[in-house]
Amino acid sequence: MQFDRGCARLAAGVYDGSMSAREAGTRPFLPDFCEQGNLLRTMVIAQLLAFVLVAATPGDWFERLRSLATMSLFIQWVAIVDIALLCGLQGWLARLDDRVAAVAAFGVLQFVTLSFTWIAHTIAGLILLPLGTMDLATLLLENGVISVMVSGIALRYFYVTAQWQRDVEASAEAQVQALQARIRPHFLFNSMNTIASLTRSAPATAERAVEDLSELFRAALAHKTYVPLSEELELVGSYLRIEGQRLGERLVVEWDRDAEADDVEIPALSLQPLVENAVYHGIEQCTAGGRIRIVTRRDAEAVTVTITNPLPASPRPSKGHRIAQDNVRQRLAFAYAEGALMDVRDDDGDYRVTIRIPLARSETT
Repeated sequence: MQFDRGCARLAAGVYDGSMSAREAGTRPFLPDFCEQGNLLRTMVIAQLLAFVLVAATPGDWFERLRSLATMSLFIQWVAIVDIALLCGLQGWLARLDDRVAAVAAFGVLQFVTLSFTWIAHTIAGLILLPLGTMDLATLLLENGVISVMVSGIALRYFYVTAQWQRDVEASAEAQVQALQARIRPHFLFNSMNTIASLTRSAPATAERAVEDLSELFRAALAHKTYVPLSEELELVGSYLRIEGQRLGERLVVEWDRDAEADDVEIPALSLQPLVENAVYHGIEQCTAGGRIRIVTRRDAEAVTVTITNPLPASPRPSKGHRIAQDNVRQRLAFAYAEGALMDVRDDDGDYRVTIRIPLARSETT
């Protein structure tokens, strides 16, 4: 079968370059400090810290209440300025490497704490408050130690909370997109028309098409987070058989599977959207169709899955393939941190998507 030679040309600006699972399509490492919920949580943490520090201070109740008022004022101002600075620096921090961004944010918190300590000591000395008589070096050391411990715990809390929220959003989005993709009108109507046309001429084939369609709906509505690679590939096979009945000889599927990789668990519905992109943005848009090649390999550390399809000469303007790819990147980044990679590139007239999934999942999952 001769494939369309026009599929060998890449339309400028339509396809992505090579990138990792945590690059384009993912959010910054640090949470959104401009969000009102994070400001409220910061103020609550600050007030709890004031209660703890006052409770550990000896003295009568009246003296403790007066200390609570003073300490709450100091800590709340530090917390508000901290969150305001991190909010203002958020764009700059997002452009940094993850570790550098974490260190920079941590440094901002320490700078604010020590600056406010010096300012409070100076003002207290001018208006003859007890705080002004304390040794400044000792005060800076005490507040610095407390700030290091509390800010470290707080940043870790915000990070874990943000990652959890992103995972919930990514999982929910994946389920919704998968369901929408299956019940998308043109896909559903095409599938039903195909089944109807086969009912009399090839009833056995029509029955298999119905089973494949039901399998797609079952997977979209299931609540599985991880499935064996073999199960995901079976779902891909169901989808390709349905599209094969519609596209006929225009769709050629080539499998190259490593049996040792079949038992490895991967995020559910992580391959099917990529294969659907290969059909919708590749095969359908090539006049003579083309070949989709799916290759799986397993080594000592990871499983690699590569999906290849021809490039159309004049692609339809669409962001659909980017949405699906971004969603897969987000889910891989959460499940495996930096251990998972997703490489997307034009390879000599073919559009090639490769994902590398570690054998061990991230502890955050």
